[in-house]
Amino acid sequence: MKRLYATDKTALELIRSGAMPRDYASVAFAPADMLDAASTARDIKQLVERSDAIARLTTPYMVLVPEHAHRRNSKLITCRALSASITEPYLVSIDEDCLCVTPELLFILYSQKHSLATSVQLGLELCGTYTLPAFSDNECFTTYDLPVLTTAKSIREFIARNPGIYGAKRAKRFARILRDGSASPMETVLFLLLCLPVSEGGYGLPLPEFNADLPVIQYLGSMHVPQIRYGDLVYRSARVVLEYQSSEHHTGSERQESDEDRRDDIEATGYTVMFITPSRIKDFDRFEAVVQRLARYLGVDFSRCEPGRNTSRLALRKLLLPESWTE
Repeated sequence: MKRLYATDKTALELIRSGAMPRDYASVAFAPADMLDAASTARDIKQLVERSDAIARLTTPYMVLVPEHAHRRNSKLITCRALSASITEPYLVSIDEDCLCVTPELLFILYSQKHSLATSVQLGLELCGTYTLPAFSDNECFTTYDLPVLTTAKSIREFIARNPGIYGAKRAKRFARILRDGSASPMETVLFLLLCLPVSEGGYGLPLPEFNADLPVIQYLGSMHVPQIRYGDLVYRSARVVLEYQSSEHHTGSERQESDEDRRDDIEATGYTVMFITPSRIKDFDRFEAVVQRLARYLGVDFSRCEPGRNTSRLALRKLLLPESWTE
């Protein structure tokens, strides 16, 4: 009986749709061989009839096969073979007909074909507490407050243990930028805009923590609500917090009051809080003014960030931000 070994786009769809258990480590395994790997359109059609998880996926299906000689690419299926053997678990069972590469291996394979910005964007999602929609580009269908799927440390350690996989060297360089705990796509975007190298369109600022617990917990004592995480992007050594406000219109709203309470709580412990709204991000000059202020707090010479509308910076904004924000 043939089985589908999902990789690349197909693996990402399984992760984002929730088909992969987020405690995957307990069920992951590495088969001695993949001689039962589906590698033809006929194989796939039979599997689609049996597996609801596979039937939901978009074509072409991206699958692993044992060797390059087994590849039979068509409009329905694209096959790829790993360039090196992996002795540790790297597959997760979805159902009896389908397996999926682990997030750690997916990051390596994804990095082979994608840019630094796009690869780190995916890595931050894999290490975060949200997931983008599997079959839509509409961010409204993002799922939040999920258990952690993997960590930056796990990805880096997997790469270190498997240097023979094609693309591992590139993935290792990309993985240095990964951090745990991003709670939303826009937190990830802000991180990338601020911290990617200047040559990649970012401002090259130091890497912050995501959603870090701050001394406000001790300050508030019994008044602290354990579910609240303080600080979207936190520069602990500089005592600066960057908070993203998702709505442009807060007047009289419960969200505005919540944001103000959070700011007061944080500033009471000696941190500086900087709020950033969609309107500030949309406006290039206003956003760069925020970056300049942040750089000053961090003790970074802003001229080294090469401010201004250069080609790489505009390209990065076009890649990461909604089209309506970059017109």
